[in-house]
Amino acid sequence: MPSLTTPGAVIRFTNYRDHDRMLTILSPIYGRIDALSRGCRKPKSALMPASELFVHGEFVVYQNNDRHTLTSCTITDTFYPLRLDPYRLTCASYMAALCNAAIQPGLAAQEQYALLLRGLYYLSYDEEADALALTTAYLLLFADAIGYRPRLSRCAHCRTKLDLTFGGQMDVAAGGLCCPNCNSRITYPLTVDEIKWMSITLREGLKPTKNTEASTLFDMLRRYVESRLGMSIKVSKFLP
Repeated sequence: MPSLTTPGAVIRFTNYRDHDRMLTILSPIYGRIDALSRGCRKPKSALMPASELFVHGEFVVYQNNDRHTLTSCTITDTFYPLRLDPYRLTCASYMAALCNAAIQPGLAAQEQYALLLRGLYYLSYDEEADALALTTAYLLLFADAIGYRPRLSRCAHCRTKLDLTFGGQMDVAAGGLCCPNCNSRITYPLTVDEIKWMSITLREGLKPTKNTEASTLFDMLRRYVESRLGMSIKVSKFLP
């Protein structure tokens, strides 16, 4: 069977037997790849550096039916500074866990892949970026990337155009803001500035930010994304 050569990033690993690891690699071409890194935990293994969380590079994977085995990797970045800051490491781990939960094997994931790398880059190398605000922006853009862009201009129930002069009400279950006639369900009150920030982020993409509106939206967006995934991501319990 042929080998696959693909850019990718390690988003999860599990130690296996005495010296091996099972890696989960996010590929923009092949989606999620679960691959065995045989012998990588041996001190002199050439695969050891490539078998760590967040490693980004070009992976060569041997495919035998539904099984994959890592044969080599040319490393581009390890995002090492994340290991020096526990909070930023937690934020990065949450981003990776979301990708692991949402992305399926064999389905291209260019947008999610690019978004993850940008998030890891800012968390690692932009010391002035607020980690929680960046993670909140990531959540919003990740929701959009997997097909759950929240409705911000029309009611998520009746599709009436919204008057947002004094803010709005976010209905997580319905997938967007709702009008006064439809907000009888459990909703999150959002300020004008919070709604504006969400609109700008969806338009301009992930950028390092110190915006206080962003961090106050974390819990709501966490619930929004995780409800779409149908699961709770354990690492999010350590945030904010």
